[in-house]
Amino acid sequence: MKKLLAISLIGMVLFTACKKDPPVEEASLTGKWNVETIVTKGYENSALISTDTEAGNGFKYDFQTNGTLLISSFINGVTYPYSILPNSKVEIDGDIFEIRNLTASQVTLFIHEDYAPGEYDELFINLKR
Repeated sequence: MKKLLAISLIGMVLFTACKKDPPVEEASLTGKWNVETIVTKGYENSALISTDTEAGNGFKYDFQTNGTLLISSFINGVTYPYSILPNSKVEIDGDIFEIRNLTASQVTLFIHEDYAPGEYDELFINLKR
């Protein structure tokens, strides 16, 4: 009986002493993001001719659960409809962005805009929580 009690106590100590892994936060576009940078790359004849990097300057993106995106700054805010599409894409007010490198703390929204054959812009909106 003492042997069974000792084994039970050791088992309880070992079982309760194990640390549980912290819950893994699932990556989701939904929620509030700070604009880190906006990078625009311009191409002519399919060759890169310009790269412009702008700071986020306090802009925030809030992807709300009701399908509304609130883009705000220190002064005002504007809302746009958005919807998550298959293949890591999001449609924002008719424009379709690729969702790149989504983690719980950062994401890049990318769009390629054609103007003429070989003339286009690439826009990278880098967001962080």
